[in-house]
Amino acid sequence: MTIDQYLEQLRHAVRSLPADDAAQAVAYYDEYLHDASDPNATMAGLGTPKEVAAEILADYVGKTDSKPRIGVLWAVVLGIFAAPVAAPLAVGLFAGVMGLVIGALAILLALFVTAVSLVCGGLWMVVTGALVVTQSLTTFAWYVGGGLVLVAVGLLATFGMVQVGRLAIRGLARWVSSIIDRIRGRRSTSQKGQAS
Repeated sequence: MTIDQYLEQLRHAVRSLPADDAAQAVAYYDEYLHDASDPNATMAGLGTPKEVAAEILADYVGKTDSKPRIGVLWAVVLGIFAAPVAAPLAVGLFAGVMGLVIGALAILLALFVTAVSLVCGGLWMVVTGALVVTQSLTTFAWYVGGGLVLVAVGLLATFGMVQVGRLAIRGLARWVSSIIDRIRGRRSTSQKGQAS
């Protein structure tokens, strides 16, 4: 990350301070980083811009001669409480989304198995009807007719479920691909910043 990128992120993170105080804080770190013999090592020693901003906000609130605005207090309080809560929330959200995806795929699989079972049951009825043709013509007609109806409904349902399954898998693949592209984009952006 370059000094300018670092300072821009810091400027964004302290935007809840009064404009003069925010500008003064950013100017201090601007001078500090430009005077450093190894700016990258200095930035690493300071921590992320968000960590530096949290210290600046805490110092600002701790000053006895200043009356912080409610926005600054909320920013400090939320910064303190968000750190231990954000990671479990992200994990929980991810688990919830994955649960929904797995549940939807399980429902699709169950419907597909049901459609295939209809075809198998219909074929069994046709075979059973063929076996009783000599005993009763009515039973034969009922079994064969019902079996053919089940086979037709099962084949239509199977075809429909295959199409829905393809759409679901394509959608899931696009979704995962977009997530991977976002992660790669962030990594390449941070790597370009570090290389500069």
